Amino acid sequence: MPNLCVSCTFNPPVITVLGAQMKDETLHLLEKKLPQLSSTSINAKSELSKFNFFNNPDHWRLTMSQHFCDELHKSQFFSTITECLLQDGWLLRASNSVSTAADDTETVKLFFTR
Repeated sequence: MPNLCVSCTFNPPVITVLGAQMKDETLHLLEKKLPQLSSTSINAKSELSKFNFFNNPDHWRLTMSQHFCDELHKSQFFSTITECLLQDGWLLRASNSVSTAADDTETVKLFFTR
């Protein structure tokens, strides 16, 4: 059974996708939708953030260094990620959240199976 872990670290938002192969269309859909969901507005002149592939372990990462997400926008991120992956055949099985007081970051992991 293929597994997928989506890690969302805030703030700034960094989305990491680790595990089984995803369709390119799903990655492009996330690239298009997620920057529109942050608390900060998008600069029309700047290039939109893209997923970058990294090795060892193989994973995709989308870094939105100029953005911020409040609690409402974080939940919109999770909802959109779940919706996009559901269209690709992935089902949300579990989630985990960890807050770090030292640097005021929060990391939420969403675990999916097919």
